Amino acid sequence: MSWPTLVLGAVLLASCSGPPPASRPEVLGQVEFSFDRAVREALDEVPRSKLFSVEVRQVSGPDPVWRTEVATDDGTLHVVRIDASLGRLLDTFEPPEQPPARKARTAAQVKAAKVLPEEAAEKADATAVENPHYGKVTALRLTRGKEDEPVWSVAVMTIRPEHTHIYQVDAVTGDVIDRRTTRPGPSPSATAPLLEGR
Repeated sequence: MSWPTLVLGAVLLASCSGPPPASRPEVLGQVEFSFDRAVREALDEVPRSKLFSVEVRQVSGPDPVWRTEVATDDGTLHVVRIDASLGRLLDTFEPPEQPPARKARTAAQVKAAKVLPEEAAEKADATAVENPHYGKVTALRLTRGKEDEPVWSVAVMTIRPEHTHIYQVDAVTGDVIDRRTTRPGPSPSATAPLLEGR
């Protein structure tokens, strides 16, 4: 169950049993184009690709951007940048310095991941059901775990902007294997080092 579903359910329940609830503060209100929509647009832009990472950037300014990395079958990464307010495609390019060994590692990592990124985000939300944080996914990255297994790292920024929850979701089984709360600083892009694997 995604966080919008949780919020909608709470609103509907409250509307049936009493006065309308107080307006809940919006997390990163300028980010109107959700991460999953940005992922779908990036995958459409680069045919036969799979997500490697997605992260919102420039949230302190008027024009936040989703920066996605998608990998083709041979492990070549493509960066797709999307306006996080309007959903406009900004640009697509291949980052430099992608030696064959790195491409091979990326291809193997992406191939080994059986859990879709949206499913990983839902697993993180399910973990928070008892104490929902009503946040937004600000970053999601495919990393490697202790035994070299593929792991999705999911960063969720909460209503209190200094709090970001980092979930580690096994990309094969879908199990949430770790969770921590951090205070990365004023920008969600500071979560990037926290999402890195080995």
